[in-house]
Amino acid sequence: MRKLPKLSRNELVALSDLRRHFPLEFYSNKTTYFKQELIRYLKDKRVFRLSIMGETRSGKSEMGSTIAFWYIKIFNKLLDNGVYDDVDVFINKEFIKQKLTFETDFVCDNQQVYKKRLKELHKNKKLKWGQIWQIDEEKESTGGVGSMSELIEMTNLNNIIAKFMQCEIWIQPLKLETRNCPFGIKVIKKDIGFNWCLLYKIEREPDGCTIYKFLGWIKIPLHKNEQFRTDYNFIKNEWIAKEMSGRADERLTLRSDTAEMLVKDYKHYFEKSSSGKRFIYSKSKIMILINRLMIKNVINTAFNELEKEYIVEEALMVADDKYWSDQSGEKETKKNKKTEKNKTKKTKKSNI
Repeated sequence: MRKLPKLSRNELVALSDLRRHFPLEFYSNKTTYFKQELIRYLKDKRVFRLSIMGETRSGKSEMGSTIAFWYIKIFNKLLDNGVYDDVDVFINKEFIKQKLTFETDFVCDNQQVYKKRLKELHKNKKLKWGQIWQIDEEKESTGGVGSMSELIEMTNLNNIIAKFMQCEIWIQPLKLETRNCPFGIKVIKKDIGFNWCLLYKIEREPDGCTIYKFLGWIKIPLHKNEQFRTDYNFIKNEWIAKEMSGRADERLTLRSDTAEMLVKDYKHYFEKSSSGKRFIYSKSKIMILINRLMIKNVINTAFNELEKEYIVEEALMVADDKYWSDQSGEKETKKNKKTEKNKTKKTKKSNI
């Protein structure tokens, strides 16, 4: 097995600065070190997070899945050896001690879907302690309504969920994510059956600055789980179709779904006066309703104040449309009944 990648002249030119400033690391293979660090994190019951970056079609997702399968194999072996017997969540019976699998159910197309699945699994008591996730590909914030709330909520959720040792592989083409990731990988060269990557140690300084320390090369093979590869390609095509269709982002969809839910499940809050010109309940009372539903976890998303206002406005619009649609339907029904009645009268007269 070759210990270092065979680089072309052009590839060496692109990496010349790295080779000049870090000559020792540039000629080091750190694959074994990386695997040992993964084992160490699992033995110490620490959350393992990894960030992967690279050009389009460079094999980032395939590499992420390979590392996830490494993780699962190590975790299950340590579980069999009793390494996790003293974990408090098992002792307190908060979680069932069980082996893990890695399937496409644990691959999310963005952080919003990942957050939603985590909450649903935890709510339904189906979340597995130690599960590893692949977020492929993490979306850049566009700065829209709720984008900052999304970031804060994601950070808070990850801090809380760390207790349940949910480990993550973040894939972002343009940069290495920090997100408490101890390691970052940059895909450089595709080879037959494996990829060569640069390994970085991600560290935070006391002043908040992030340092990316170059360690050397690692060699990641393609995994051999053909069923997973088939399933992954299927959902990847679905993601692409969703993006091509121009569907709105998940945050906007959540707001719209919440507005529809309010009108459907809390109809009396959207009743109109006898004249039909105004709603009986004020916007502020509907805002209170949303807050109460968020407290009770009926609404699982932490919407900010502006988002709540948008939800109220959309809910009122949906309720208004429904009201006038119902009114129009009632008028049509009355008209049909009147017509039918007149026809019956005419028939009776003609019989006479």
